[in-house]
Amino acid sequence: KQCLYVFNWKKGGISFEIGLQKLLGYTKEELYFKDMIEFIHPEDRYLVENITKEAVRHTYATSLPKTSAQLFITYRFRKKDGDYLRLMRQTSSYEFNNEGNMKTNVSILTDITFMGMRHTVDWDLQSDGLDITEFKEKIYGVYRKIFTNREKEVIQSIEEGLTTVQIAKKMFVSHHTVSTHRKKIFKKARVNNITDLIFFCKKNGIID
Repeated sequence: KQCLYVFNWKKGGISFEIGLQKLLGYTKEELYFKDMIEFIHPEDRYLVENITKEAVRHTYATSLPKTSAQLFITYRFRKKDGDYLRLMRQTSSYEFNNEGNMKTNVSILTDITFMGMRHTVDWDLQSDGLDITEFKEKIYGVYRKIFTNREKEVIQSIEEGLTTVQIAKKMFVSHHTVSTHRKKIFKKARVNNITDLIFFCKKNGIID
């Protein structure tokens, strides 16, 4: 249910692994950087890629101890046989060059499919001296780009307890337009009810 690998950024591939093929079906020669992104479920890919980028940028832009920063993120990943499993990836820096740039990072992948194939990307960054509020603001920017300003207005109104008809009157649009916004919002957040939608939006800084 687990594997470990060391990713070499200069080579753009995996230099060392334990259990990779048993878990995912791929050999280390079959997984390059583009594959690590491409095989993420299409609905999860944007968030995983951008959250990872922001975690790296934030770590290097601050005085955080580079080796202490660890990113935990969950998402769906396609195995070699075509099936998807839900992974939790724990990643931290491993080696640096003389300029202080990261040469390699080490990741542990854990199959958490037994917990259910949830359609949400969950994350956490842990590091000594981390200002989590500052970092969350950067991550919130990733999530805020998912919804249009109009959709955010609808979300805020839903959170206030307004019905579709009430939201339509408030926004001076038809209730059909609001219904279309609601469908898009639920699809983007990958939730099926208002409770989960509000939880998702508050957790990720879309609404206060």
